[in-house]
Amino acid sequence: MEPLYRISEALFGGLAKKYEANFISIKPSLVSASMGIVLRTWVSAMLLCSLLAFLAAFAAVAAIYVLMPFAIEIFLLALFIAPVLTASMTFAGLYIYPQQKTKSIEKRIEVDLPFALSHMNAIASSGVPPEYMFELIMGFEEYGAISDQARLVVRNIREFGMSSVNSLKSVAKRTPSRTLSEVMSGMASTIEKGGNLTRYLQEMSEKALFEYRIKREEYMHTLSMYADIYTALLVAAPLMMLAVLAMLNIMGGLVFGFTIEQMVTLITFVMLPAMNIVFLLFVHLTYPSI
Repeated sequence: MEPLYRISEALFGGLAKKYEANFISIKPSLVSASMGIVLRTWVSAMLLCSLLAFLAAFAAVAAIYVLMPFAIEIFLLALFIAPVLTASMTFAGLYIYPQQKTKSIEKRIEVDLPFALSHMNAIASSGVPPEYMFELIMGFEEYGAISDQARLVVRNIREFGMSSVNSLKSVAKRTPSRTLSEVMSGMASTIEKGGNLTRYLQEMSEKALFEYRIKREEYMHTLSMYADIYTALLVAAPLMMLAVLAMLNIMGGLVFGFTIEQMVTLITFVMLPAMNIVFLLFVHLTYPSI
């Protein structure tokens, strides 16, 4: 990605600097997602990728016309619409990418946090300093994004010479997860005031595990409702529709301009797969942080 960033800076750095203020809403997500790139460079990359997408779509439409000629009016319309639409979608996708990446990291942290807190509590009870506790946590790749946040805490202490308290406060400000931010801020406050860190982590661990169980129970009830909806809409209804079409086939005729055989094919190979894909996407998007 580095060559792309350098080229985009060279081509669009000035333009990005001029309109940087219009994209200031992206900056917190760039920091929270630890993308390691400044706002101006990201805006430059957005402009470069949009330009490349425009040119690629333009070339694709021209190539299709050469290989499979069609009406010149449609070609000219496609030559204008396709590149503009492709470039716009590319720009919009890159605009929301940092926010989506931040949300993805937040979700992974929320899923693993109850178990990571239990582990941190067990480590802290042995009396090791906080920096060693986070050093042990960052070695467990099973914790994913939490390991990355622990790595930032250790880096601040070892490389930047921060104290444990200041390091925790710094990471708490930039972490995508509000829950982890509150935990780290509480840890920093506990250490700063000379409180019992083990007891604090135990309380937070028990609270996180309780909320985790509640969320799982609630989601199991929701899944039961989804199963009923799926059975009604995507199992029973299509079977009834196919049965009706089989009866209509005896009498002949058209349905919405299609023959019965065409309708059956359309339902079986287009509508049902599409509805199942939409349903799966809906379940995935509504999946909670558990």
